[in-house]
Amino acid sequence: MYIDFINTFKSIADEINPNGTFCSGGWADLNRYINEKPLPQIFAYPFKVAPINKNYALDNASNILLAFVFQDSPHSNDTERDAIINLADTMQRAFRSKLDELDLDYTNYEAEPFFKQFSGVTSGMFVRFNMTLKVTAC
Repeated sequence: MYIDFINTFKSIADEINPNGTFCSGGWADLNRYINEKPLPQIFAYPFKVAPINKNYALDNASNILLAFVFQDSPHSNDTERDAIINLADTMQRAFRSKLDELDLDYTNYEAEPFFKQFSGVTSGMFVRFNMTLKVTAC
């Protein structure tokens, strides 16, 4: 169930962010990955998954949160930060475009910038959405 969503996101991330990293886990993991893995990163936070029908052919995740994380600096100015947010926005739009291209069923897609998070060295975009995914039953 959960891993089907993660594999879908990883596949898209690898295509739209070939020089960066796809990661998943909790807040502590993201803090560690920022120092250990190449940026930009697309990071999937844990989310709930539930089967929709008794055939277990469709799963729904109603609370997906992804972070599109780019290098920033505690000393960046507004112009530099705006450029970083623009890069993150471009990447999240590419991600959404791939969801559309793959004809994946998602709703309530929202993007929100974040500034100088995670020790003040990253900025980017948070994306929240709901998604239904066709999966192979066990």
